[in-house]
Amino acid sequence: MVLIENLRQNLSPAEIQFLCENEMISILPRYSMPKLDLIADRVPQLKGMKRVEVPLWIALILKGQGKCNIIIPDWLNHDHLSEIYEQERKFPHMFSKLPWNWIELAKIMLTKAADDLQDSSTYLRSILQDLKELRQLKSKRGLRELNESNIQLNGLSLMEINEMRPFVLGVMGKLRELHESTTVEEGEGEGSDFE
Repeated sequence: MVLIENLRQNLSPAEIQFLCENEMISILPRYSMPKLDLIADRVPQLKGMKRVEVPLWIALILKGQGKCNIIIPDWLNHDHLSEIYEQERKFPHMFSKLPWNWIELAKIMLTKAADDLQDSSTYLRSILQDLKELRQLKSKRGLRELNESNIQLNGLSLMEINEMRPFVLGVMGKLRELHESTTVEEGEGEGSDFE
């Protein structure tokens, strides 16, 4: 895939989703299976109706074959997301604690494991979208406080950081140039000790 120059330094959304699929997640197998040793992962022995953790990509394959139910993460429910949304509104300069991959994981759960959700997928999609938009607004406001040396991105997910990266790097580069030119001009105005 050919990307324009300023996007080559970023991961694509598909690459971020791929990284997310390596996360461990709990499943409830419907059948028993012996353990599987794969190149990079090991699938433990599965016993029917006994909770076990596997990488998300394996859980999705088993789910697609009708061999398990996915245990939805604790944070992906009506009550918790409402609480997070209120925290985001209440504290305009801080981001709430969410997993590093909350956007991708929620999208996967809503599309591939909707029947395992405890709450209405319509409501979850709505509050997740509201939460994403609120956090984007907060991050854009935070960009006003940029300086040439750092930016505070605590609590943002990989996707949120990835969306901002081209702009932030460009702005920080320009700020660094301005800072360096200001430092050089100040240095020229002072006499040298070696003259």
